Amino acid sequence: FLFLLGGYFKIIIDTKAVDGFISLLIDKLGNKVLIVIPILMLVMSLLGDAGVLINPVVAFIPIGILLANRLKLDPICAVAVTFVAAYQGFSTTQICGPTLQTAQAIAELPILSGFGYRFVIWAIIFIVTAVYTMRYAKKVSKDPQNSIIYGEYELMEVKEEHITKFEAKHGIIMLIMLVGFGIYSYGAVKYSWGMDYMAAIFFIVGVSGGIVGGLNGDQIVKSFVEGCKEMCFSAMLMGCAAAISILLTEGSILHTITHSFALFLQNFPSYISAPLMYVANVIVNFFVSSGSGQAVVVMPIMTPLSDLVGVSRQLAVCAYQFGDGLSNCIFPTNGTMMACIALAGVKYDKWLKWILPLFVIWSVIIMIALTIGVMIGIS
Repeated sequence: FLFLLGGYFKIIIDTKAVDGFISLLIDKLGNKVLIVIPILMLVMSLLGDAGVLINPVVAFIPIGILLANRLKLDPICAVAVTFVAAYQGFSTTQICGPTLQTAQAIAELPILSGFGYRFVIWAIIFIVTAVYTMRYAKKVSKDPQNSIIYGEYELMEVKEEHITKFEAKHGIIMLIMLVGFGIYSYGAVKYSWGMDYMAAIFFIVGVSGGIVGGLNGDQIVKSFVEGCKEMCFSAMLMGCAAAISILLTEGSILHTITHSFALFLQNFPSYISAPLMYVANVIVNFFVSSGSGQAVVVMPIMTPLSDLVGVSRQLAVCAYQFGDGLSNCIFPTNGTMMACIALAGVKYDKWLKWILPLFVIWSVIIMIALTIGVMIGIS
């Protein structure tokens, strides 16, 4: 499933439809900071939500830098409107296959169940992230000395001819992708379609998008194979994680871990246990940076644990999902984040100074949301 989605999305990426669409936004909105930033972040968040832009988001840093050049902002803004926005969407996704759907399958939950609850959390986290970024961007645009990295950077020059111009075919490809997600989301909610249906639908989306984008048969196949190759590391981690899970189960070690966690959490009411599950997943993500790999490691533990401490399995999946996704923006073990800030020329300590307050705000919101989820009986 990971290989297939990686291949299909790579075909779409190689048509330059996403690049062209984002370039169109920048061209049309010009230097209107308070308009262009939230709209671009919304697009990146939705692409992250869909699972299209996770590792490939590195390729969009130059577009963020182009925007920073035009608006006289610093490279932190370039990373925020691309990487942070995409990972915010990915972290609170309602549909992403490799993470959410994998975790729900392990927890024996209907695929895409809890859509409305996650959508509300996605919306709140997105608004907070956009406002936080816009406030910083506004301060920097008024006075460059307000930049956290003032005097330490020169914006990378991105030549206009290297930017993809939006064409009619790009609009058609984006529409095909939107229709594909719409059909799958409807089928998953209405008819309980699983990951096999998503793979089948996005085979059609990827190939038809490649044809509309002007790719020939060889180019479509090469893009597909390249996308599969990019998923190799995640797939290997997922395989290793599955092996660990089997060893833990067959050796009855999993039961000991679950029992130990249960003894600890039984001292707390369920509305506190759920936020503690989130904290545990944040810690695990430092060591297991693959979202799909972490799902295979932690969900066999979190599923029976949630039953024991009175937290619904749906909220256990949420605790994993949020803990894994959001902490990717602060941990140096996330290679994608390190690649993004390196490409933008931002040192890790300066990046941490900017992102850490936002991560704390995210965490407070998530803990409140999980507590409310327990109290209102999300299941």
